[in-house]
Amino acid sequence: MKQNHIASMLKATVAVAGLILFAAPVMAAECFDEDTDDPKAGNATAVVGPEVGVSRSSRSGVFRPESGDDMFSEDYVRTGDDSHLQLKLCDWSTYSFSPNSESAISEFYDASGAGRRRVVNFVRGGVRYSSGRDTEPGSTEVEIQDSGVTMGVRGTNVIVVEIEGFVYALLEGPLRDNSGLSPKGLVDFWIDENRDQIEASLKRPGWVVRIGPDGISEPYRADEELLKKIYDAFLPVIPEGDGDEQDYAGDPLNESGQGTQEGDDGQQHASKRGLQKNSDTEYYPERPFGNDEGDPDFTVPVGDILPLDLLDDYAGLQTSPDGNLFVIAPAQLTVGSGSSPVTQDGVVMFQIAIDWANRTIAPEALASFVKFDFTVTDPSDLTQRSMTGVEPSPEVIEAFLEAQLASAGVSFMLGEGGLSAFDTPAFSLTVRQGENGAVTVDVSSEFEGSDPNNTPYILAGGADDVLLTPGTGELAYFSEDLADVYTLTELDSVSIRGGSVMLEGASTNVISTLGAPARLTGWSVAQLEVDFANRTVGGGSSFVAVSAAADPAIGGDNAVQYVALDQAASFDSGLFGLAFYTLASLSSDPVVVAGEAMVGPGDDYLGDLAAIIEDGEGNHLYTEVNLSDSNFNIGAISSMADFEARGAVLGGGVFNFDGGFDSAQVQRADGGFSFGNAFAGIDIDFASRTVGGGDSYVEIIISDALNSYAFNSVEFLSAVSFDDAANGAGVFGFGADEFSGSNIENALFLIRDGVGGAGETADIYFNFQDGMGGVGVGAIEQMTRQPGATDY
Repeated sequence: MKQNHIASMLKATVAVAGLILFAAPVMAAECFDEDTDDPKAGNATAVVGPEVGVSRSSRSGVFRPESGDDMFSEDYVRTGDDSHLQLKLCDWSTYSFSPNSESAISEFYDASGAGRRRVVNFVRGGVRYSSGRDTEPGSTEVEIQDSGVTMGVRGTNVIVVEIEGFVYALLEGPLRDNSGLSPKGLVDFWIDENRDQIEASLKRPGWVVRIGPDGISEPYRADEELLKKIYDAFLPVIPEGDGDEQDYAGDPLNESGQGTQEGDDGQQHASKRGLQKNSDTEYYPERPFGNDEGDPDFTVPVGDILPLDLLDDYAGLQTSPDGNLFVIAPAQLTVGSGSSPVTQDGVVMFQIAIDWANRTIAPEALASFVKFDFTVTDPSDLTQRSMTGVEPSPEVIEAFLEAQLASAGVSFMLGEGGLSAFDTPAFSLTVRQGENGAVTVDVSSEFEGSDPNNTPYILAGGADDVLLTPGTGELAYFSEDLADVYTLTELDSVSIRGGSVMLEGASTNVISTLGAPARLTGWSVAQLEVDFANRTVGGGSSFVAVSAAADPAIGGDNAVQYVALDQAASFDSGLFGLAFYTLASLSSDPVVVAGEAMVGPGDDYLGDLAAIIEDGEGNHLYTEVNLSDSNFNIGAISSMADFEARGAVLGGGVFNFDGGFDSAQVQRADGGFSFGNAFAGIDIDFASRTVGGGDSYVEIIISDALNSYAFNSVEFLSAVSFDDAANGAGVFGFGADEFSGSNIENALFLIRDGVGGAGETADIYFNFQDGMGGVGVGAIEQMTRQPGATDY
């Protein structure tokens, strides 16, 4: 992993309500083997409850199948009270029938395998359909008995259920293992044989159509009451001890959708994260135009760019304040010009938020982002790595990050020519009229830059017809290449060593993301535990802490924040098949706005962590920290409660943390670097419950005769209360006002546990300026606790 990138990271997720209904064994539905012409359709994979029956033309009466039994074309299936049935058919699609259901397998392949039509006839009750791996677009049909309506399904999960005399079809979204890269699926409806005349289409998870005597309704978003009715009607009550163990994921209204990418563990954390952030947040799509309440219809043809007044109308009808675009698409890098430029294929990841309430695109910098990556080549499989090694230079990547900072907070009013077309330094975004009251988005990026040798670079990629999902994404901008991240297989391959490792690092990459984005003077420190024995990432003493000097543009005090990454995520919950974990899955702390952590290969275990967190002063701070395997034992951050209890054991009074060595450097006004020493002594007064004060100091000594540079400074530190600790942990941020001189601008002070308990060691990281146009940083780690006050 590249350890010298001081850039940034981004957040994203596809909000899809995914439910796993049956924990059944996967059985291959081998159809039409060479020795038989029987029109086999698949297998029964779960048979639960007392009343499950199949009628078959080749045998008399109704029989109860066993799990694993073959199912055939023309089979008629029934379930009674407290019973249900699951079938896996030849295309690996799954049909799950609720209690009191009837359906027929009307057609499925033909004996030669040439025919590809699949038809299941729904009679009554409920059925949940999940597309199979071999499903071609629109090739699977569900006929709704007595209505003349046929439903054509592509690549998704859909529930069909009978409620109070009507049949409802609910689009749930991609299958559980979908990475968020595949289409969300499509369900078309037509009448009789008029397949070319589509009456309605479902494209967004959480939307439904109603089928009844009055025909097929327009698609509309299912509200909480209707969703409850659908799932109450569909989910059966299973008698204890009867059939296979079942796994019900729960109420879809309480799922953020991130779980569809992360697995069971990630789903729980993502749901918790969303509810803590805003208990009113709805993770299902916005209501359409043209409903029974008299909302206005769009007046432009499907596919046309929306005029800004119609975009404003659409924004006013959204019940969720946010909409999120997330897509990964093909991209191309061109290096050089003239007759022989070098090209490289890769991917581009877009996460763009839209704030409907404030009519703003990308309202927060680095929570909306564009990330080009030419170390992987397949948008559908980010584990497929490029072997050519062509990458933009660090200068180009840094310039593109600056372009993204300049692309935040784009007002709707900035649409070009009165239309919903927005061109920013980092991306272009166009909002178009979709079908049935939806909108779609085209997004692209073409960035031109040059390296220090004036070699030109062009980064280009994009995607069209992307649907928005409600809510915000989960990622923050990250600079690390995806090829520098373990695949889950690689992560498991190093697990044979057992035990755990602690990845740690510090960074001066701190950015204020709200309002006018700005780079801040500050420090961040992060730790990430990887437990190979238990196959988890995070938990234990994992954390991220940030301190930053006040932004002159927004004022305020020095900001400090500490977030415990105290939720261990399973290896298997990594996004995109990679060791890539959202901070929402690693921490339930509501100050986490977005972010992720990743683990990758290197000479040692390496990683990277990016985060946007609330700073306690009404601002948001972004940071990215490269992580490496620690060379010494790194203690956990002490809680202040444990620290005070430790002080009572020590007898109270004053103690000091003392240390220093070659740990300061300055970038001179001429651009060169000079190196020197830093020393510190920080008092802890348990009686007055203060940190600093007395003769607490930070000293910097830099003498560089080769460059005729010298800088010597001592500044004393004022006392702050234990109550100023961030989140009740031993983490303190000091601003310029707490230092006696004019050089030190910010400091981050960490109190850590040791073998003997809380508060045995401490670290301090600080920023300074030399008064001559140079800026510097210093770090003193593992300062030891000494009895008595500092005597400078």
